[in-house]
Amino acid sequence: MKNLDDQIRNALSSQDAEMIGGPDDGLRIDQLVFSTFRSRNWLVTGSIVVVSFIVMGLSIWCIVRFFDSQETKDLLTYGFGFLLGMFMISFMKVWFWLEMQRIAITREVKKVELLTAKLLQKMDSNESI
Repeated sequence: MKNLDDQIRNALSSQDAEMIGGPDDGLRIDQLVFSTFRSRNWLVTGSIVVVSFIVMGLSIWCIVRFFDSQETKDLLTYGFGFLLGMFMISFMKVWFWLEMQRIAITREVKKVELLTAKLLQKMDSNESI
């Protein structure tokens, strides 16, 4: 696999290779997080973040009430409320991470599209000569 990567890099011009960068180049985690708020789904992302903070507050309230309760019915109710809140937060975090991955993958696909367009342009200019 390394040999193929080297062949591709050698075939590219220096500007193209610079644009692609190395395998470790890419967005840092903080850039990915903030990029979700700059995408077209920024309203949904913001809503998910707000709802997750609200659910976290309710989950903390449930666990505090759980440890203050004496009756079995209250223990079950608050324990279930806490578990439900944690599941909801987990699912929202998974959605958020998938959104970040979607943005990162879209960014890489756009790089490939740009390189393909440049390659087609070079091929067209070679044919006309």
